[in-house]
Amino acid sequence: MLETLWQNFLQSLYIHLPFALLAFILRWVSLSGFLGGLGIGWLVFLGLGWRGWVVLAFFFALGTLVTRLGYKKKEALGLAQEASGRRGSRHVAANCALATLLAVAALLVSEVWPGGVALLTAAFVGALATATLDTGSSELGQLYGKKPVLITTFRRVEPGTAGAVSWQGTLGGFGLAALVGLLAAAIGMIPWHHVWIPPVAGLIGGSFESYLGALVPSGKLSNEIENFLNTVVGAAAAFLLALI
Repeated sequence: MLETLWQNFLQSLYIHLPFALLAFILRWVSLSGFLGGLGIGWLVFLGLGWRGWVVLAFFFALGTLVTRLGYKKKEALGLAQEASGRRGSRHVAANCALATLLAVAALLVSEVWPGGVALLTAAFVGALATATLDTGSSELGQLYGKKPVLITTFRRVEPGTAGAVSWQGTLGGFGLAALVGLLAAAIGMIPWHHVWIPPVAGLIGGSFESYLGALVPSGKLSNEIENFLNTVVGAAAAFLLALI
C-alpha cells in the first residue's frame, strides 16, 4: 500500500497541480477554490488513483462549461452564479467533500474489505454524477426550461424558484450524469453493466434536493448544504444499487 500511495502522490503532483493552476489562471476557480481543489484532488488521487481523479476533473469541467453557457442571458435574468461562475472553496466542499471521503474510505478498507472498494467506488461516482446532474439541470433549465413547475405540486412557477424543475433541465442534467457514468465505465472504475447506476443515482439525489428546496422555507438551508445533502442521497443510492 505504501508504494501505491507514493506513486499516487507523485502522479498527483505531475497531473493535478498543473490542472489546478490552469483552472486558477483561466479564472474558473477563486483562490480559495484553487486551494480547496488542491486538497480534494490530491486526496482523491491517493484514494482512487488516476481513474478517480479523471472522473473528478471531468465533473469539474462539465460543471464549469454549463455554468458559463449562456452566462450573459442568465445574468440579465438575475439567475447567474456570482463571480462570473468561478468556484470558491464552499462550492468545492459542497459538491466534492463526500466524494473525497469515499475515495479515502476506499483506500482504508482495501486491505480488510476488498469487496467494499467496488461499492465505495460506485458511491464515489454516484456522488459526482449527482452533483453533475444538479448543476446541469439548474443551469440548462434556466436557459432552456420553458415551463418550470414546482416538484411538489406541478404548479407553474418562475425560473429560479426553489424546488422548480423543467423537463428540459432534468433531461439535460441526466444526460450529463450519464456521461460521468460512461467515462467511469470506459476507464474501468465501474463495470459496464453498472453504467446506468450513476445517472439513476443522480436523478434520485437531484429529485431529493428539489423536494427539499420546495418544502424547506427559504433561507433555512444554504444552497451549499442542499448540494452536499443531495450528494449524500445520490451516493447512498449508487451504493445500494451496486450492492443489489
